[in-house]
Amino acid sequence: MANVHTPVGILSFPALFTPRPRAQGNNPDFHCNVLFDKVAQATPQFAALKRAVADCINEKWGPGKAADREFVKKLRLPFRPCSEKAYQGYDIEGGIYIAPWSTKRPDVVDARLQDITVPTDVWAGQLVRVSVNPFAYSNSGNMGVSLGLNNVQICRTDGVRLDGRRAGKDDFSTYDDGLVPVGEDEASF
Repeated sequence: MANVHTPVGILSFPALFTPRPRAQGNNPDFHCNVLFDKVAQATPQFAALKRAVADCINEKWGPGKAADREFVKKLRLPFRPCSEKAYQGYDIEGGIYIAPWSTKRPDVVDARLQDITVPTDVWAGQLVRVSVNPFAYSNSGNMGVSLGLNNVQICRTDGVRLDGRRAGKDDFSTYDDGLVPVGEDEASF
C-alpha cells in the first residue's frame, strides 16, 4: 500500500526505540499516537491520508466499498476521536488521533533530518510528522484498516510535555557553594 506522510500533529505514547505491548497481553511493537486538531485535518496531507485509507478499503473489499456508508460503519478505521481518551493533551476540540504501529523499529529524525538515537530526546507533546502505510485486515470477525508505522520526524520540541516530566533546568536553580573556583588564580583540582 501507499506510503503517506501525515500533517504535523502532537506525539503521544511514543514507543519508538524499544517495543512495548499496546495493551496487556499483546505482543510488543513500536507505536505512537499522533493527535490532529481541526487545522491539521484541513491540510492536503490529511486528505491524502484519508484517500489512502479509502483506496485500501476498495482494494480489500472491492471497488466502491469506501463510498458505501453502511459497509464503512462496520469497519474499524484508524481515525479515532480524541474525546474517547481522558489523557492530558487529548482535550482538542474536534481532535482526531491515529495509532500507527510496526514490528520493525522506525527511523526517528529531527526537523533537519538528523537521526535521533537517544530515546529521552523523544517525548509526548512534541510536534511530529509520521510516514504510514494503510493496511486492511479481516480476522475473527473484526474488519478494518490500520496504519503501519514507517518513520517519524520530530518537527518541534517546544510544546507542553504530555507526560508531566519536567526538564532538569526547570527543576533546579543554579548552585554555588563557594568551593568551585571561578577565576584563573584559584587553585586547580
